[in-house]
Formats: sequence, structure tokens, C-alpha cells
Amino acid sequence: MKKNKRKKKYILFVGIGIVSIILVYFFVNDKNKFLDIFKGLSASTFYIDKDFNFNKDVLENEIKDLNNQINDLKRMNEIDNVLSDKININASIIKRSPNYWYDIITINKGKKDGVKKGFGVISNNGLIGEIITVNNHSSEVRLICNTSENYISAKFSYEGKDYYGIIKEYNLIKNELYLENVIGDLNNISNIDIVTSGLSNNIPSGILIGKIKDIKKDEFNLSNTLIITPSADFNDINLVRVVGLVGVR
Repeated sequence: MKKNKRKKKYILFVGIGIVSIILVYFFVNDKNKFLDIFKGLSASTFYIDKDFNFNKDVLENEIKDLNNQINDLKRMNEIDNVLSDKININASIIKRSPNYWYDIITINKGKKDGVKKGFGVISNNGLIGEIITVNNHSSEVRLICNTSENYISAKFSYEGKDYYGIIKEYNLIKNELYLENVIGDLNNISNIDIVTSGLSNNIPSGILIGKIKDIKKDEFNLSNTLIITPSADFNDINLVRVVGLVGVR
């Protein structure tokens, strides 16, 4: 048994070594080929934990966003900074007060684990909140279903174009989020993924928030408010993942 395990580890290390040599060779001799290989690897590998399997939609949106940014870098022929470099920290809930059930939760990871203020927090189905307080071994998370206002920048793609807005409000009775100040000629759109834009706080882009349910025009017909069905179940939160951008202070 031990011999088989050593053999498997040896094969794994050899495989990693071969892939590394190939990547280094193409990085030195053919950057475009290197980026093609890197893109393929990025699309086929993602963070997996045996006790924490993420919803397919969450992973697909993160991979899609990563590939879009790699394509941008390829066009610029630069690979010095990939904006989708993320910090991933598994955590669990250690406190959730009945009085603030939809406002604040406390997780068991903090400054010592690399958690920083402004990082996003996701469940197995999508974004649930943002880190607002960091202690050495714990952190507080403000949920996006809180009773005060949110200011989370979000986006979606429709007919080949990206649209942006700010999520400010959650309706507890209807289980709806509202993406406000969306500019564009939009009518009768639904069932489109809403993801984080990466333009506010320290939350990476491409994290699934929910799907468009309906759309409302403002009284002057100048902007749109999108009604979103959240992808996360705010009543069923146990294991979570903290996500943040590499290099954030």
C-alpha cells in the first residue's frame, strides 16, 4: 500500500515537473503559445476542498471572468499582472445572533489567516457578504441581505455588452436584491447572471450574485433597476470561502 502511494506521488511530481518545463520553455520562446497553454490550465483547474464543493454556476462565472481577462492580457502581450489572482480562505460560521440574523455573521478566520477588510465571502452558491471587521482569529461579515444599504458594484453581459450598476438594497419578504443605476436600452430581460464587477472594495470580479428576475425603468426612463433573485440561501450558511485580491493591503 505504501509503495503504491509513493509511486503515485512520484508520478504526480514528475507530471508537475514536465508541465513546468513546458511552460518555462514557451514563456521564454513563444509568449503567445505560453498564454494559450496557461488559458487552458486556468479553464480546467480551480480550487477544490473535499468538504466544500461549490455550485457549478459559481465556478463557471469565475472561470469565464478569468479567461476574459487573460484574453485582454494576450492582446496587450503582457502577463505581469492577472487581475483575477485571488486569495481563497475556507472558513466556518462561529456566531450568528438571532437579533441580527440577516445582518452580521462571525467566521473563524482573521488577520492571522490572511483575511482583510473588504474581502468578499461566498457560500456554495454565490456571494453572501463582505468582511467589515478583522480580528486576529475571527472576522465579521456584513451580509448582502442586511437591513441597511449595500454598495456592491455588479455587472452582467447582454447581447455582447457589459452593463454595470450598484446593489444597494435587499427585500427580505420577497428575497430580492436591486441593482440600481443601470444605463442602457434594456427591456424584458431575465435569467441572466449578475456577478461582481471588481470595481469596488476588495471583492474580485466574476463572483456570482444572482439572476435577473425583472426590470424597472425610472420615472424619467433614463436608467434601469434590475430585480435580482440571489443565488445564495441566506438561511443556510455554514461553510464559506473568503475571497480577495492578491496584493491588497
